[in-house]
Parts: sequence; C-alpha cells; structure tokens
Amino acid sequence: MAGTFIGVGVGPGDPELITLKAVKALKAAEVICVPKSHAKKPSMALGMVKHILAEREHPAEILELVFPMTKDELNNRKLWVENAAIVAAKAKKGNVAFITLGDPMLYSTFLYLYECVKETYPQLELEIIPGVTSVTAAAASAKLPLAEKEEVVTIMPSDLDPALIEDAAKHADNLVFMKCAHHIKEFIPILLKSGFNQDSTIALVKRCTLCEEKVLVGKISDVDGWDITEDYFSVAIVKKSQVPIHWKQNGKGCKNE
Repeated sequence: MAGTFIGVGVGPGDPELITLKAVKALKAAEVICVPKSHAKKPSMALGMVKHILAEREHPAEILELVFPMTKDELNNRKLWVENAAIVAAKAKKGNVAFITLGDPMLYSTFLYLYECVKETYPQLELEIIPGVTSVTAAAASAKLPLAEKEEVVTIMPSDLDPALIEDAAKHADNLVFMKCAHHIKEFIPILLKSGFNQDSTIALVKRCTLCEEKVLVGKISDVDGWDITEDYFSVAIVKKSQVPIHWKQNGKGCKNE
C-alpha cells in the first residue's frame, strides 16, 4: 500500500524541542529524507534526530538529498525534479519523512521539494508536521516578545533588497531578520529612515537553543559596538518600541542573573 510524504519540522536545534508528533512519525517512517547543501557536509537536522532513530525497532533507510544553496534556478529546478522522483518512488512503498530545521512551511528547503512533488505527483498523500521555528525560539532566548496587542510583525530573509527592507520596515512594529542576520549593522541606517529610532530594542540570537548559543539584546544605538561574527544560523528581532531589559547580556550565551 502506498505511503505518505511527510514534512517533519525538527525545531531550531535543541533536540528537546522536537514535538511528540514528529517523534512518532520518525519512528514509523520507512524512509528518512535528509536535505544537505553539499554531499560531503554533515546534516545538522539528522544529528538532532539520531537519538530518536536509535530507538526504532527496525532501522529506517536514510536517504540523503542534495539541495545546493545557489541562485541557479535552472539547475536547482532540475535537482528538485530529480529528488521529487526519488521521493515519489519511495513513497509508493511506505511513508517517507523529510526532516527539516525549524518548521517545514517557513523558509524551508522542504518547500522546494514539496511544491515539485505536489505538482508532479498529485496522487501522492502529503502531510506536514509543524516544528518550533527559529523565530519563536529566538524570542524566547532573548526574552523579547515578538508581538503584543495590535503590533504588526514582518519576517524577512536578511539578503532581501535594501529597498524592500525599507518599505517593509515602514509598515511594521517589529521586524525579524532570518538567515545571516549578522548583517544587522548594515540594516541600521535603513531602519532609522523607516520609523525606528536609536532607542528601539534589538536582539541578535546566534545558534539558537544550541550549546554554543549567543544572545545580544540592547538598543539600536548599541549595535555599532557589538562584536558580531558571521553565522548563517542567526536571527535578529527589532522592535520599534523600547522594551525594558531586566537581565544582563555578556554576548556569550543567555544567562539570567
């Protein structure tokens, strides 16, 4: 009997943030799809679920699928079609779970494959298991509310065109920059032109929920003095308002005092 293609969000990094439903799916699926940006590069998502897979009565087939992080749309589309065919063939025999960091429906590698499978193999059953996002996890680590009352939140990738960032910032109370948010210093002039000010609150969270997590919280005026190193796994939250900070930062983790 044909199975189901399941997108499984495994959360931002801490294995304890994987949902019970995700655990159940990972223990039952015949095949676990693992996305990789390079064939020789280890998968962070797979590392997060290894303890779950080790508890299975029967081992699952681990299927590594390469999704290069390039903007070559033609070649990318070719790979998506090829990977979709592989997934569809496996799903004819049983459940196939595709693990992805965060949530499958938010800036996820899964979405590329999902759209291709849905279009090319409409007869295939699809299921989505949501995961804890880096957005909400970063807000929790920084102890900074994402939204209150009628506040408007805008989430965007950090490599967006500056003009689009400026336009979005004009219509939002709170902004979230995902992926490569270490570029936040470059965005400050744009934010100041768009209604934010030197006292607006900002948080930068790198490697959220992992043991090497680093959190910085302060005012926009503080950012120029921050020591910010490059890290793809970073999230920045900027609030137009000034929020009282009741705990100290040392830039080396999130420690209450």
